[in-house]
Amino acid sequence: MAKSGILLNLALLGKNMFQKKPKLTDTPESNKETPPPSEQKLESRVKPMTTTGGTRSFGIDNSLRPKSSPYGAAPEGKKEGSKLHVGADIHLKGEITACDRLIVEGKVEASMTSKEIEISQSGVFNGTVDIDTADISGEFDGTMKARKRLVVRKTGRVTGDISYGEIEIEPGGEVGGTLKKIAGEQPNLLTEMESGKDTAKKTDDAESEKESV
Repeated sequence: MAKSGILLNLALLGKNMFQKKPKLTDTPESNKETPPPSEQKLESRVKPMTTTGGTRSFGIDNSLRPKSSPYGAAPEGKKEGSKLHVGADIHLKGEITACDRLIVEGKVEASMTSKEIEISQSGVFNGTVDIDTADISGEFDGTMKARKRLVVRKTGRVTGDISYGEIEIEPGGEVGGTLKKIAGEQPNLLTEMESGKDTAKKTDDAESEKESV
């Protein structure tokens, strides 16, 4: 009996040795480790977005985009007028036209009708100008009509036949020649007198005709 029991135990032991051991991955779902609560909350918060009617595209409203301007062009509403800059080593002669602003650092002998003239401390202008505003830090000699404003800086010198709407002369500035303020159009007295004579003559002629009748 003891011998047969030993043989039975050996047989069972050998059978267990040759049986296929279960893989570690073949564990029941109940034995799987559950993620920490923080990961569970994160997964529950992240949900896929679903839309109805197909894929939705989020485009950009082109009407809100700023209008592009050509390279080098000034933005709308900030256009600058034509400007001429005469440098310190330049001597210019002639007639200046189609110029909104003239800046003189050299020497200019010309006639000009424009909006603005600026003569720097080193600038010299000889000639005739008809402008809105003049800012003189250098020298001007000639005929000037500044319809709105004439400013003579402390280093400026203006001589000639000068008419202006308003004038400002800083201490040290020099002005010589004929100065007159531009005012409204004055009535032409000579024309009124001549028209009065004509009216009186016509009245006398009419009265003489009545007497003759």
